[in-house]
Amino acid sequence: KAVDLLVGADRVYCFGHGGSMVMAMEAWARFSTASSRFVQVTDSHMQIMTTALATSRDVLLVFSYSGSTKDMEDTLQIAHENNVPVILITHFPNSKAAQFADVVLLCGYNEGPLQSGSIPAKVGQLLLIDCLFYGFCRRNPEATAASRAATAEAIAKKML
Repeated sequence: KAVDLLVGADRVYCFGHGGSMVMAMEAWARFSTASSRFVQVTDSHMQIMTTALATSRDVLLVFSYSGSTKDMEDTLQIAHENNVPVILITHFPNSKAAQFADVVLLCGYNEGPLQSGSIPAKVGQLLLIDCLFYGFCRRNPEATAASRAATAEAIAKKML
């Protein structure tokens, strides 16, 4: 279902806070090699404003290990009110954020919500990013292959 949402979206907004922001940036960087529809927004005020303007044809790809930050809850409340689909990557299936999500993908190592991103937790999230990415690419192999070739060619010029 998560891949279906990503494939069908006009725009996919990658959100997170703190250590989860790093994972949102990883997702954006990965998907940006295959499609221009992925957008990463770092500032919490900009996230909530972006969500206020999003539609049901957009998707929020949200990283929140704890699923319990106030800023994320506020953003997800607006997404819910505007019928914007939410894919949540978290460790806690019963978190407040999970209540707003259309799809909850669980991952991570057992750590407290204030431990701020252990390596095992991040590796689990990276694995999910990769699974979503390859699922996305498999749905439209010609277009994503052309996009990946174009981005690789563009970045190759930056190599020494």
